[in-house]
Amino acid sequence: MPCTRRTLIAAFCCSVVVFVTYAVIVEPLVFPDALDMVAVYSSHTGAIFNHAWTAVKSRYNLPRDLVVDKREYQNANYPCYPTSPPENTFIQRQQKIQHQRRHLLQQACHQYLGSDQFSATKMEKTPEVAFLLENYHLLYAQTAKIAGTSWDRVLLVLNGVANSTSQFGQSETIDLTKITVPRLENYKHSDRSFILSNFTTFMFTRHPFSRLLSAYHCKVGPDATEEHVHRGFYDLLRKRIQKKYQRTKPDGIPNFRDFAQYLVDTNSFSDPHWKENYKIVSPCDVDYDVIGHFETLEEDARYILTSVGADCLVEFPTSEGSAATNSSHTDTLVEHYKDLPRDLLEGLYERYKLDFLLFGYSFEVEIDGEMLQLPPPIDVRLKSKVTHE
Repeated sequence: MPCTRRTLIAAFCCSVVVFVTYAVIVEPLVFPDALDMVAVYSSHTGAIFNHAWTAVKSRYNLPRDLVVDKREYQNANYPCYPTSPPENTFIQRQQKIQHQRRHLLQQACHQYLGSDQFSATKMEKTPEVAFLLENYHLLYAQTAKIAGTSWDRVLLVLNGVANSTSQFGQSETIDLTKITVPRLENYKHSDRSFILSNFTTFMFTRHPFSRLLSAYHCKVGPDATEEHVHRGFYDLLRKRIQKKYQRTKPDGIPNFRDFAQYLVDTNSFSDPHWKENYKIVSPCDVDYDVIGHFETLEEDARYILTSVGADCLVEFPTSEGSAATNSSHTDTLVEHYKDLPRDLLEGLYERYKLDFLLFGYSFEVEIDGEMLQLPPPIDVRLKSKVTHE
């Protein structure tokens, strides 16, 4: 009898191996149906699922770190996967872009900070604000004024809190994300190290001057919502600026020049909406898998969602319903910055120098008939460390 039991078990295992080999490798044209059948077996053994999924990723040239939740199979929902050459082309193009961004960042970290990026001590610093979804092995390091609310909407859908990205208003979305989506800081140190090493991690950056202008419009300027202004701090900030420069409009709303001048004169850069991004996400200490740019937001978001097998479950939302300020348009940037004194522009650049250099941003504007180029050529060629706090 024991011999017969071993024979039956061996026969069953052989049949499973034959099925998986045929359905996933030999017959890729029936990929959806075959993969759905693999899910049936995967409910009994994760090893078979993992082996099959590895073969699928290799066959369809998917990202090596692509993760798919087995529950999606068991719910009869096909996973998110490229089904046509254009999709594969998109992934390959994005992988190349990410390689270039990561390479630039690694070089800049070493050149300007003397940092051996991603060394054994890389876990000593973590992002100030990082949300994670364990089911998708996904970590998002958030920076204010870089599509944070839009990503909050996505997180709520993937976390099962919202049915769609448009279900809740902006304030509700922000509050629900804080309440329902786990944050890295709430995990033990050992768990944080594991998460940063094994999860798909991503951050976003934005042109420093665009982000600063957006913060002004949203929090201090004439377009700021009453909700933002009267939370206390920003109303007080308006009054301080008005008192310091005595040239603010009678309505008490400072113009952008006075706002920027106040930040430089008083060294007031602790507010998360205009604090330097490199201090928030620690890009020279955390080995991010994806470095997103606000300027290519939709494509980068699509790549991230595809990388964790969630692109068929949620679509990255537009800026509708968020506090969009159109501050990234080149004409808008030049219009607001061209009238600033040269010394003020240079003071702002000095503050955001590392955000410029680490993420490859630049800015040119004509002042008094002369072109001001940021970063200046001397900074681009600089080999020594940059002074920073």
